[in-house]
Amino acid sequence: MQHDAEATRRVLMRNLVWPLTALTCLNSLDRVNVSFAALQMNADLGMSNTAYGLGASLFFVGYMVCQFPHTALLRRIGPRRWISTSVIAWGVVSIAMGCMQSVAQFYALRVSLGVAEAGFAPGIVLILRDWVPPRFRAGAIAGSMLAVPISVVLGGPVSGALLATDLGGLLSSWRFMFLVEGAITVLAGVVAARHFVDTPAQARFLTPEQKAWLAEALLQEPQDAPAVPQTSIVSLIGSVRIWAAAGVWFSSLSGAYGLMYWLPLTIKQLSGAGDFVVSVLSTLPWVALGVGMYVNAQHSDRTQERYWHVGLAAALAGCGIWAGGSVPPGPIALACLTLGALGLGGAQGAFWAIPTGFLTRASATRGITLLNLIGNCGGLITAPLIGALRSRTGSFAAPAGALGVMLLIGALLVPLTRRPMAVGALEGTGGE
Repeated sequence: MQHDAEATRRVLMRNLVWPLTALTCLNSLDRVNVSFAALQMNADLGMSNTAYGLGASLFFVGYMVCQFPHTALLRRIGPRRWISTSVIAWGVVSIAMGCMQSVAQFYALRVSLGVAEAGFAPGIVLILRDWVPPRFRAGAIAGSMLAVPISVVLGGPVSGALLATDLGGLLSSWRFMFLVEGAITVLAGVVAARHFVDTPAQARFLTPEQKAWLAEALLQEPQDAPAVPQTSIVSLIGSVRIWAAAGVWFSSLSGAYGLMYWLPLTIKQLSGAGDFVVSVLSTLPWVALGVGMYVNAQHSDRTQERYWHVGLAAALAGCGIWAGGSVPPGPIALACLTLGALGLGGAQGAFWAIPTGFLTRASATRGITLLNLIGNCGGLITAPLIGALRSRTGSFAAPAGALGVMLLIGALLVPLTRRPMAVGALEGTGGE
């Protein structure tokens, strides 16, 4: 009797992917709610655009330094304890953000938040690689990544409402926002400890038949070479394919972080609207990003083609964001940014099916962490770059042009991800 693979996929989505998506929503919200807090916080703490940009980027110092230790810890203690500990840790830091009194404390807490969240994104990719067969992987990973636009679409109005809360002078609204959202995250971490398990064999939501089918389907992954029990960082760094994939992810995250940290301030400057209206308008590009992410990943899984799905979407993102900064401020500029966000989501949604297809089991932990580490340099560079360009020019045109060029370069790098790895790691099919 033929196994119902689609039914197993739905069970995995409902019991694994969507709970991970919910936690990743909190991960994203606790990272980017600073962009909404900035509408009031910058004035309270006496921060300039340049200082805010530096503080936003300092998150990535802790985030990048601790990526490899985090994913190594995941492999050592297992997903259940790792997920719960990570979530509680960054929730506590978010609460502390509501208590800071100076720019120096802002800098220190942004670094601490990076340390707490380091490894969560590549860790989720590794967990899904261990649980989800290759044929369903783009949709599953994109499902978890939908958390970013969801967190902005829902978190934007929520953050805006918290910022508009009148506490009678007892507490600044931006502090109240950090405290509430951080407390929710800590509670979610406690719940996660009871929900997740370490392996499919331990999952109560899977039948014995589904567990057996998953075990067989996951064997379709690239197998390790007997002579290469563990791929070294040196051999991965020597791979053209790894560097090309890293460049694509770097450009994609640069575009996403540009929207994430600066969109509310940009819309505020263009519209002059109140904080709540700005928060709502800021969700429009993120709705488009989520639609692009989901639709493109699903189509990529159906066709089992990856490269065109990533390359064309990245090109659309570059052109749309560039145009958004080139036209006069108003509805057309917002429409261009929204179109660019649609392409950006499409590129991100299908991307991880490429490297998880060519990395072996031995190289996956280090390879995926390395890709995410290099990619997140985009956040370290983009936030202060946009702050400096905006401070110098007073407009969004130059930053939008820079982001557009990065994304177009990323689109041109996609064909190089087909190239064989130079050293060490055996390849799979590449996912096409």
